[in-house]
Amino acid sequence: MAGVKLFKIRKLGAGGQGEVWLAREGRSREMIVLKRPLDSVDVSEGSPDRARFEREVRIQSTLRHDGIMPILRIYKTPAGPLFTMPYAETSLEQQLLNGPLTEAESVDIILAIADAVEFAHSEGVLHRDLKPANILYLDGRWVVSDFGLCRDVNSDSVTITQSRTVVGSVAYMAPEQYDDAHEVTESADILSIGRIFYHCLTGRVPFPYFRSELIPAKFRYLITRAVAEDPSARYQTVSEFRQELELLVTGAPDLTPPMERARTLNAESLEGDPEATLSLARLLVEKADDEVFYKDFVPALSAETLREIERRTPREFRQIVSTFDQFSEGSHPFSYTDAIAKFFRDVAFVAPGDDYAIRRLALRRILIVGASHNRFFIGQMFASIVSRIKEVDDILLVASLLREHPDEARFMSFYLRQHSLPTAIMAALPPEGDA
Repeated sequence: MAGVKLFKIRKLGAGGQGEVWLAREGRSREMIVLKRPLDSVDVSEGSPDRARFEREVRIQSTLRHDGIMPILRIYKTPAGPLFTMPYAETSLEQQLLNGPLTEAESVDIILAIADAVEFAHSEGVLHRDLKPANILYLDGRWVVSDFGLCRDVNSDSVTITQSRTVVGSVAYMAPEQYDDAHEVTESADILSIGRIFYHCLTGRVPFPYFRSELIPAKFRYLITRAVAEDPSARYQTVSEFRQELELLVTGAPDLTPPMERARTLNAESLEGDPEATLSLARLLVEKADDEVFYKDFVPALSAETLREIERRTPREFRQIVSTFDQFSEGSHPFSYTDAIAKFFRDVAFVAPGDDYAIRRLALRRILIVGASHNRFFIGQMFASIVSRIKEVDDILLVASLLREHPDEARFMSFYLRQHSLPTAIMAALPPEGDA
């Protein structure tokens, strides 16, 4: 707009290829935000950097939605293009510096983000850089900002995002963006929303560790599905994610006791119903804080059901096994101790070859529960499992477990010595006659 002068007041931040300033326009006292390219960026006519910046402006200014930060003015100056936006009171990133938010606050924010992103997707725009720093509080509502790394799926241009270029912020970005950022789908933004939800509820940045046990059980399945490493295992549309979240917080409560529901789903799963398998896994994740239900139901799961859960929802499989492992601590009646060992025996054989963490957890629990309860049946079971191990990594795994648990290894020694075992395992056993 000719004749209007901008006054920069102070720098608010920088990232990617742009920097943001608190500013005011002309004689106005109203604070606004000015975004301009970094001085190091090539903004000459026809340059890729200038095209990318102008593309951000064009896309964000045409996405008219209450949940998307509006563009006030666009300027073309000798120093390059710039644009202004309203000044937001705070960002979600700043709010999370004080720790986790309440469930109600978290849900409201995630629903607002989902609504805005769903609209952007309906317009053919993928954000690809959703993170707390880009979620701003403006005039009593949360808005999505910074479309600098977005992709217009209606455009054939690859000038801005070349194939094999990584875009996004590591803690919140989908892993497939490392491979080919230009080919990501809506599910990449869904993963980012899920990770933001995790951060809101736990107060923890979801990197380098994502600890699903910290998520309130009510939201555990929803979030773990949203952030699944495999894009095909996530929600495929924001609408699907949003509707499921709304159902969790506003839907009528399920009046069916979890045990009855679980038994029905288990029977349907055994009959070959894949949706029943997924629903059963979801129920077990959601009820992870119900120790009575877990102790009653989980040991009765067949190897076949466990195999189907692992095949269809490996993340949930690991959560279920880890939760039951926690509930298996301490003393139990002999018959229940045997049930624990049988469950973890099945887990050890169901776990895929490269999932050493779960196989280690299963063998460790059998080792401990057998020794602590002096159960010859479990001693024989453990020795039988070990005798079937052929892979080098699994042999080393067992040997390290025995060395780390010398008292338990002493109990198992009698049973293990009845088999012809690899030298590495035998060497990890206490000497014969060692009491």
